[in-house]
Amino acid sequence: MNWALAQVPASEDPLVVAPAHYKVRFENDRVRVLEGFDAPGEKIAMHGHPDTLMVVLSSFKRRLTLTSGRVIETESRPGDVRWMPAQSHAGENTGVTETRALFIEFKQQAR
Repeated sequence: MNWALAQVPASEDPLVVAPAHYKVRFENDRVRVLEGFDAPGEKIAMHGHPDTLMVVLSSFKRRLTLTSGRVIETESRPGDVRWMPAQSHAGENTGVTETRALFIEFKQQAR
C-alpha cells in the first residue's frame, strides 16, 4: 500500500520548515513520530501537521498562530496527551523552559 502524510503540503512539512527544531524518531508506512523542541523565545514559522497525537515531554508555554490569524495560548506539562486535528500554525515558545514533545502523525492511504 502507498501511504502519505495527509492534508499537509510538502512545503509546510516541519522537517522542511524547521529542521533544527524537529527530528524523526520513528517512521513506517502508517505513522511518523517527530520530536519537537525549541528554546524560550524561539519562533517556528508557519508549518503543518496532519491529524496528530501530541505527547508532552517537558513543561512549556506556547503561542500558536493559525492560518486564520487566530492565536491560541497553551500551557503543557509532562505526560499531557493531546489530539490535534490537521492544521497549519506558527509557534512561539513564550515560557522560560524548553519545549519538548513527541508528535505522532497519522498517515492516510494514498488513493
